[in-house]
Amino acid sequence: MDETTPLLQSQQHHSLSQRRLLVVFPALALIHFTSFLDQTAISTSLPAIASALGLGASSVSLVGASFLITSTSIQLINGRLSDIFGRKAALVAALAIMGAGNLWSGFAATGVQLFVARAFTGFGAGAINALVQIAIADITTLEQRGYYFGMVGMAVAAGNGLGPLVGGGLTQTIGWQWAFWFVCPLCVVGISYLMAVWPSSRSGSASASAAQDRIWDKLKLVDWAGAWASLFSIALLLIPISQCGSTMSWASPAAMSMLIAGTMLFGVFLAVEWRFAKLPLLPARLFYYNRSTNILIGANILIGWIYWGNLFLLPLYLQNVRGASPAQAGVLMLPMVITHGLTSGLTGVLISMLGHYKPIIVAGAVCWALGALAKTQFDQATPIWQIVVVGVLDGIGVGCSLQPVLIGMLAGSDTEDRAVLTGLRNFVRDMGGATGTTVSGTILSNVLSGQLRGRISDRLIGQLISSPFALEDLPLTGEERDMITRAHMAGFHAAFTSFAVLTALHLFSCVWIRDYGLKQGKARQQQQEHVEEERVQSSREEQNPI
Repeated sequence: MDETTPLLQSQQHHSLSQRRLLVVFPALALIHFTSFLDQTAISTSLPAIASALGLGASSVSLVGASFLITSTSIQLINGRLSDIFGRKAALVAALAIMGAGNLWSGFAATGVQLFVARAFTGFGAGAINALVQIAIADITTLEQRGYYFGMVGMAVAAGNGLGPLVGGGLTQTIGWQWAFWFVCPLCVVGISYLMAVWPSSRSGSASASAAQDRIWDKLKLVDWAGAWASLFSIALLLIPISQCGSTMSWASPAAMSMLIAGTMLFGVFLAVEWRFAKLPLLPARLFYYNRSTNILIGANILIGWIYWGNLFLLPLYLQNVRGASPAQAGVLMLPMVITHGLTSGLTGVLISMLGHYKPIIVAGAVCWALGALAKTQFDQATPIWQIVVVGVLDGIGVGCSLQPVLIGMLAGSDTEDRAVLTGLRNFVRDMGGATGTTVSGTILSNVLSGQLRGRISDRLIGQLISSPFALEDLPLTGEERDMITRAHMAGFHAAFTSFAVLTALHLFSCVWIRDYGLKQGKARQQQQEHVEEERVQSSREEQNPI
């Protein structure tokens, strides 16, 4: 059975009228918003969680790491599963998993229970991010897609910006559990709304027995060998990537063993997908479309690395070097968050109006590079207005990269591959983000250790490295505090310099992409639909000869 099987020819692509889109799209925006609220709300709750569950500085990082590992590992699988089982079913399942995982997390009584609950939640939340983008691609034309991707980018920015505020407020007033539980009713609303407005399946009138047979047929289509190989290989790779520098050393036998085993198992996964799987989760043809699509796939590694690395380092700089409180640091991050949201909406409109995406991507890369270059000049006395301007440049760079790059990938590829290509894009970006956060933390720790070794005790250095926010809680003299602040600044300079190099590489790669335009993408889509209609008509004529 190959990819032309009728089970995949329910033609999930059905462009809706503008009036119908105004009813359906808010459901997708709400779901995406809820997903990013879930991902960011606990960031300000971690100190309270660590205190309540007795977690140390290194152990509490596993709360985020367990979520990251599962949310990334599901990316390569969920696109194809939605091809087989349908977008609505996949989204409802993902929302249900995310809601149940948050309910479970709030009832966790030990650290291990919380780690497992967050890992379970990650399967749902990670799937949602790609499924929403795939669903939007299903119900819009390529010309409309820029506008609606821009709108969902605003939902992402809103979720990222409001999550820490909501989580912190709930933790402070009624308890850390509510930083998880408040997501549950939003999941129920999202499921109800989606079920009510999503276009019905063409096979909705099938009998119960026929539907059961159809489910079994769909289960047979799943590439189970590839799915399990993908899940375990990515988990084995991400555990050391996310934890080296905090709970384990890069040179430790455990880390080396997992990296080697994960790499080998991922090689097995690629062999299964490219040589044996009848319906691969990661078709080899995704890399054969054209040079520009490959450049944009690779660019997502840099985008994830720079974006998540910045979100990790900037609050540390503002608190440990500038002496800002967590609330003040959050306020100083708002220019980036707000600009990201506004730029996402504006770029979507511009791409739809212009019919081209390359100018937007390149302009964003230029702004991002300028912001990265400016951060290399940050010090203990950088004026607040400069930090705000750099945040605006970063927000423009992010807003011109996250969704426009996906539009470019979809414009240069075939309609039938939008789900697996979106999953690949999110996987590559998340792997870049995980690696960027870890490497940035390693750079900061190594420079900090090198600057302070021999000047303060190794125990104190260990405390500073294991918990980046420990400075305010340590009994230090004014001279020691100044010395540590200078050491921190040296580490931030090194990390920010690495971001400047990466943004320059991102800009250079984007200049070389070819803009296929949205009109060409529509022509290709119409041609594919015409070919499919002819195939279906031919099949009917064979089954019902005159």
